[in-house]
Amino acid sequence: MSYRYGKPRPVAETMNRIPALLLFLAVVLIIAADLIIDIGINWVDYVLIVVIALYGFRGYLKGLVNTVFNLVGYVLAFIVAALFSSKLSLFIMNKTTIGTSISEKINEVVPVLSSINAINISETRSVAEIFVQNPLIKDAFSENPVLEQIISITARASDTSAMYAETVTSLNDLFVYSILRVFSLIVLFVAVRLVVYIFGKLLTTVLRSSAILGTANRTGGMIVGFAAGSLICYVVFVLLIPVLGALGIVKVPEAYSESFIINFVSNKL
Repeated sequence: MSYRYGKPRPVAETMNRIPALLLFLAVVLIIAADLIIDIGINWVDYVLIVVIALYGFRGYLKGLVNTVFNLVGYVLAFIVAALFSSKLSLFIMNKTTIGTSISEKINEVVPVLSSINAINISETRSVAEIFVQNPLIKDAFSENPVLEQIISITARASDTSAMYAETVTSLNDLFVYSILRVFSLIVLFVAVRLVVYIFGKLLTTVLRSSAILGTANRTGGMIVGFAAGSLICYVVFVLLIPVLGALGIVKVPEAYSESFIINFVSNKL
């Protein structure tokens, strides 16, 4: 019988399931041991065990490659978006009619801009200074705070004007540039994130056809899942809940202070 490339063979598929079976057996054995010989854990410990196990199983399903690529995808997408969003914004302004359409729409929303569009932003040190020097603009934007929030992405208007003197020449251009900058940030972030995600999925598909590599990928993902689940449980149960209980925001049950896992971690860390 022939198998398509990337499709897990029966042996590989069986081995890939071993980490999940071991995880399930470990949870069952811990609970069974407590019920039979009373190893000293309570329902709070059960919650911690189940949460960490679920995170481990989630990591198993994703695999180490997908988990790593997921993290790398976010970091790389953020870096690319931060570095190239300005260039993409300027390209859109210079090479398409989108900038013109946005400019016309801004003039409709904030009509006062059309009467003072010739303001020299190269002499303005910040966007906030524009509002201080031009009360009409401040009043207009007070009625539309969303635009003010978008324009704040350009921290220094003079820097923008000096860097892109041929494109950003007026106050309206600055608003158009800021809006396109937000758009470019989102587009680049999503695009890079999608490319890395697809590449990770393709690599995982290839690894699944190998018994050893597929199992290693699943096991590595499970270990990362355990680590993530343990960290979240530590922050919530060891750090956050005691603080909320001390402030009287939540009522901490008696079983919490008797938890074997929480007491063990608190004494060791």
